[in-house]
Order: sequence, then structure tokens, then C-alpha cells
Amino acid sequence: MYVKRLVTWGENASPRSVIGTQLVPSRISKLRRAGIRRRRITGKPGPWGQRAMSDRLRALPILGLITLLFGVPPAYADSKNEAKKSYDSVINKASRDLTDGKIDDAAKDAEQAVKLDPDNPETANLLGIVASKKKDYTEAVTQFNRALTENPKFYTAKFNLADALMMQGSYDQARSILGDLLEVDPKSEIVHFRLALTYVLSNRTDEAMSLIDMMDFPGKTPAYYYARAAVWLKKGLVKDANQYSVNAHKYYTEAQCHYFVSVLGEMGLNVSVL
Repeated sequence: MYVKRLVTWGENASPRSVIGTQLVPSRISKLRRAGIRRRRITGKPGPWGQRAMSDRLRALPILGLITLLFGVPPAYADSKNEAKKSYDSVINKASRDLTDGKIDDAAKDAEQAVKLDPDNPETANLLGIVASKKKDYTEAVTQFNRALTENPKFYTAKFNLADALMMQGSYDQARSILGDLLEVDPKSEIVHFRLALTYVLSNRTDEAMSLIDMMDFPGKTPAYYYARAAVWLKKGLVKDANQYSVNAHKYYTEAQCHYFVSVLGEMGLNVSVL
């Protein structure tokens, strides 16, 4: 009962402000029964009213009083935490499904993410990745742009957008985005590699070679080797391309090499010779 009365007054209507209005006799009698003198109409609280108010506050459990004072219902906070855990779980599952090549399962994960948090940029990014895997690059570009509208500094969405644009043949747009990413992460060998590819795929191999010459060698990844291989594949020099792949396998793991080979294959280069 005490909680209800306090909440009814509201945070902007203190007992003084309520009493300070012109009250009809029936309301005055109600207040008198609650322990507040009639003369409080003048705005001067009597001892009964002060004691009644004090009793109300003491009657509240500590958590209830904190809730009224700070407006953070514990149940609501717990609900938000649970919702975030559920959302993160869905995103993590989608990542595993994509890694395992389970595109249909990842699509279902994306649908669940939409239900849980449709405005989260991670949701749009996931929808874009699923669309890319299904080769619907127009939809992918739309979703990645939506993610960037929600969060313009979303690095992963920018990277994925550049990838989708490359798949569409929009190399100039992709190059511009990759250039922005290099300013954020100038040591990224993967971004350097993809930037070189935008020149290779648009038949600007001399510019690609100039860029590749600036890459770290040897690097932490075989990016340099496969960027060179891409140039030779584009020129039809299969033997030279193959030699770079052979050398890459001498110094890097199969998994590292596989990533770069798969990217070249997705971009339409003949990787069967690597």
C-alpha cells in the first residue's frame, strides 16, 4: 500500500505539491485519515504528516526504496542482461555455423537475431554475411550499409561491404573502403592483400605490383605470396603463380594458405593450379 501511494504521487509531485492544490472536502478527509492535517493546504506540513511520510519510507524494503529513488527496477535489469546473453549466444552460434559451412542454419540464426535485437548493427552484418554466402550481393551490400548506418565505425561491416562490392565488380568503391580501413589498421596484411586484388581484378597489374612491393615480407600471413600469385594468374603465368603458392606452404600453415586461396577462387581466379 505504501509503495502504491508513493508511486501514485510520482517523482514530480511531492506530498507538498499535492497538498498545495485546492482540495475538496472529500479529498481532505482522505488525507486526514492518512495522518495529514488539513492545515497542510497552506503548504506547511504538520508533525502527523511528517511522521506518516517517515513511516511510509521505513515501511519500504531497502531494494524497493532504492528502486523508487533511482528508477532502476532489478527485474528489468535482469531481463536486459538475459536478453543480451540470448542475443550473444545466437551471434556466436551463427559464427560457428558459417565457419562450418552451414549456411541454412546461419540464416535461421540471423532470423532469431532479428527477433531479439533488430536494430543492432551486428544483426544487419550477420544478414549481410548470409546474403553473401548465398551470392545475393545486392542484398549483402544493403545489409552492410544498414549496419554502418547504425554504427559508422563498425570495422567488420566495412570490410564485409568491400568484399561484397568486389564480388559485384565495383572495384573502385571497394578500393576506397579498403583504403579507409588501412588508415585505421595500417598493419593489416589481409586488407593490403584485398586492396592489391582490386587492382589485379580491374587489370591494373602494374599498380597492384607497386602496392605489393610495399607489403611486409616476410609477413605474419602468406598475404604477400598470394598477392603475387594473383598477379601471375591474371597474366596467365601459371608456373610463376604456382611457385609462389609452393613457397607459401613452406613457411605457413595449411589453414593460413587455404584462406588466401579461397579468396582468389571466390574472385574468379583459377586456383586449381595452386
